[in-house]
Amino acid sequence: MKKQKILLVALAIAIISCSVFAVLKYEQNKKDREFLGRLKGEVVFTRRDKDGVSNVWKINANGTGEKMLFHNDYGVSYAGASFPQWSDEGEKIYFLTLDENRDGHIFEINSNGDDVKINLELANDKLNERWSDNKSRADDIIHRQGDLYIIDENGVEIKIYNHIGYYNQDYFPGASEASWSPDKEYIIFNGSRGIMIADKHGRTAKLTDGSDADWKY
Repeated sequence: MKKQKILLVALAIAIISCSVFAVLKYEQNKKDREFLGRLKGEVVFTRRDKDGVSNVWKINANGTGEKMLFHNDYGVSYAGASFPQWSDEGEKIYFLTLDENRDGHIFEINSNGDDVKINLELANDKLNERWSDNKSRADDIIHRQGDLYIIDENGVEIKIYNHIGYYNQDYFPGASEASWSPDKEYIIFNGSRGIMIADKHGRTAKLTDGSDADWKY
């Protein structure tokens, strides 16, 4: 009888815990949708598939319209696409990957994922230079021990993201790949929950799973 009571108590605790978790997750997702709903533009990014291959995706900044634009067909992780970046006019996307000889090149596709080809006019160091710092891609976005700060017009640091958990500069960097939205009103970065967007007051929302995000209006 005593064991049965213990089992019933344990079961009740498990059910309550699951219910609380489900409610918290629902509320978090609701807040994310409300936050993202006001945003405009499109974000290109990479995401690894079940085989570990990194492919190029696109999503609206409001969280809708997610679409794979480029799938790497080599089926090995080192052949995956990386560093997707919008062209200046926003009609094309550049990224690094391998050709049929497994030589690295900058490829380009249009915004719908069509017309994939090598761009011989762009050197690979163009994208490598843009993404050379995997913590912050702007002088006024500061990465410190996994946290993110922005520097306002008065030179004051404002904390916008608090990293929780273990920090390691190389393997567990907390926030990373941080850059501004085109109008410099929001910051997009890789966080503990995936690709995150924050405003200047530190309100954050998860956009989607992935990395290497680049935003255009």
